[in-house]
Amino acid sequence: MFDYCVGARSILGDKWVCVYKSTEAVSFKKRHFEDAMNNVIRHPNINSTVILRADILLENHYDVDSSELLSSISNNASVPDGEIQVLLVDDITARTIDTDLDLVIKDELVRRIIPRNPFKDAVINQTCLIHNSKSSQETSMVTYIPHIINEEQCPFYIPAVALVSILLHEGHLSIHYMPFPGHTDLFQDESQRAIRTALRLLNTAVKHSMGSMNGYSKRVNHDVVVDKVLFQDRYIKLKKIYSKWLVDNWVETTDPKKHVFEDIAIAAFLIELWKKVYGEEDTETKFQFRDLGCGNGILCYILIMEGFKGIGIDARQRKSWSIYPESVQNCLKEQVIIPSVLLRPHPDMKGYAPHLEHNANFFPVHLCSSHLIAPATVMYSSADLIQSPHVNITEFPKDTFIIGNHSDELTCWIPLLGYRFIVIPCCSHNLNGAKVRYTVPSEARVRHGNSMYAGLVEHVDYLARAVGWKTEKEMLRIPSTRNAAIIGIDNPELDKFPTQKVYDVILQEGGANGWVQSTMMLMNGPPRSH
Repeated sequence: MFDYCVGARSILGDKWVCVYKSTEAVSFKKRHFEDAMNNVIRHPNINSTVILRADILLENHYDVDSSELLSSISNNASVPDGEIQVLLVDDITARTIDTDLDLVIKDELVRRIIPRNPFKDAVINQTCLIHNSKSSQETSMVTYIPHIINEEQCPFYIPAVALVSILLHEGHLSIHYMPFPGHTDLFQDESQRAIRTALRLLNTAVKHSMGSMNGYSKRVNHDVVVDKVLFQDRYIKLKKIYSKWLVDNWVETTDPKKHVFEDIAIAAFLIELWKKVYGEEDTETKFQFRDLGCGNGILCYILIMEGFKGIGIDARQRKSWSIYPESVQNCLKEQVIIPSVLLRPHPDMKGYAPHLEHNANFFPVHLCSSHLIAPATVMYSSADLIQSPHVNITEFPKDTFIIGNHSDELTCWIPLLGYRFIVIPCCSHNLNGAKVRYTVPSEARVRHGNSMYAGLVEHVDYLARAVGWKTEKEMLRIPSTRNAAIIGIDNPELDKFPTQKVYDVILQEGGANGWVQSTMMLMNGPPRSH
């Protein structure tokens, strides 16, 4: 699709090198190209996984015919805190270029590029220009100009050149480099990194321009609940503090990098969510968390080390728990979870007989173990379970915030417990603990598809709204395909739980008579990997 044309004269002038040009005319138009490239300018992570984001510092728009300034926006974006690498970040003056084409500026932006690891790769500013031609209605050129002085200052995540331009002209798409002085002979081999980067930039431009032409729109929107910049800056800080130690000291058989970086990202999201909900000042003192199904405990460890008060609960202790400080280990509890709504008397019955503490139910649990002469059935009473130190009945302080991070069987229960919450669904189970596939409502299929996971996410949201929660959804920026989060902060009946709506929902879901039995069996099963 593209011809390698280093050595041929660039249409932009003698100082330029044309690297690739499309062999045939492209099918998309200038408006599609500019729509796509505007998006890429604002989201440079599309072109490089090393880049986290871009903060727009300056944005000017001009009339092409008169060159009159139509609008101007300046943003005071700050550099992330910490001992990170920065390079000339105070230089926010937009650069200009000269070409042999008769071009005028349409859009002029200065962006600050934040790499994923700013402790290794430098933060830099970069001018991004969109030029049009007065003489050719279908000519458009996008140019990137890093605010650096020489090749040695060029960070890893951009090509080591003074300027990069992607040109749509006479129906063809091409990419041009302006080398730093004295480096004009560096682009002679297609295997060179700068040449490979040029081809990737062109392919991205084609892909997104075609998407614009075909009416593509994003099905998933990130950063709905928590601001992206706040989340990402928090993530950078937490990763610097915790990632290396957690990876180096990993004792589980699972992949440490997946779990460590995923839970660091979730911790960053939670901290910024809590600051939004509870206020910026003394956030840590205004509530406590309960991480239900806490697994390896990474999330609890990070949150507790960051000053938050809380407890992690799981049916099986993990080896990882032993590596944490004693103050964290004391906050990790090996307990099975049985919601009190299954053990306490109905509120109406409590009104008639205030002295009642349990509902007098009995729960037969079938046991099959090598320690037994034969399979046996143990009968637990609601009174026994309420009193057992091995059982958590989810009666927490009113200021509790519940976390359900890939909490499997507990996922559908969490909105029913009567506390503010976040649920990140994973495996699909009903209120009995049995595996189930929920149907995706027809109106949601366009947005989320018809997968088993989509059905679970929609069902958890339905359960939450059915008991009065005003829910919010966020697609988390975590390294997992199961990254939907359902958040419940506001519920007008929060102080009245369990409400009749909770009992009604449990009944509508087919009851929860098997929950106690399936939950008690978790104590005898192997721990989950997540």
